[in-house]
Amino acid sequence: MTQHIRNRSRFGWLAVLCAILPCAAMAQAPAAPSAAGDSPERTTAQFGDWGMQCVPRPAAAGSTAPATGKLCEILQIVQNQQQQPVSVLAVGRAQRTDPLKLVARLPAAVLVNTPVRMVFEGNEAALTMPFRHCLPQPPACFAEIELRDETLLRRLRTRPADQGARLEWRDPAGNSQQVPVSFRGLTAALDALQREES
Repeated sequence: MTQHIRNRSRFGWLAVLCAILPCAAMAQAPAAPSAAGDSPERTTAQFGDWGMQCVPRPAAAGSTAPATGKLCEILQIVQNQQQQPVSVLAVGRAQRTDPLKLVARLPAAVLVNTPVRMVFEGNEAALTMPFRHCLPQPPACFAEIELRDETLLRRLRTRPADQGARLEWRDPAGNSQQVPVSFRGLTAALDALQREES
């Protein structure tokens, strides 16, 4: 199966993906209009092969104080030839005090005891992302790694746009599956994410 990196500046269907942003927060933000521009509740932007979406931060449970600020994540979506999402790679955090996370959202048909690997072009060491949980609806499994290490974050941020990578995982039969990863626009997307969070 051939996969293509397709990123859209409009993320109307991303409310169901919940890669990093809490699904409750996504559900509170109406989908962006298809023609008249983005909804003020949910904003999106495009940076090369990476998109960014932000939603209003939900109020804390049991709190009467209004919520302030935004929750944002940057994403790269890989679709198949039928333009159905195969994978979502996202960077973000659910709370301001949390470390950034790199999260891969993959189909539910995965071998969860084998971690996802991000394999870089060249001789660089691969990143290993253990699976954390799966959801029945929509069916998906999530692998993640925290980006606490500044060296790791710098490694991703400074990677040349013409040197890609691939995500590799195994299906339940043990067969290897993979999708491409592009770094074109990642630095600009990370900079925008940092500005939105400040």
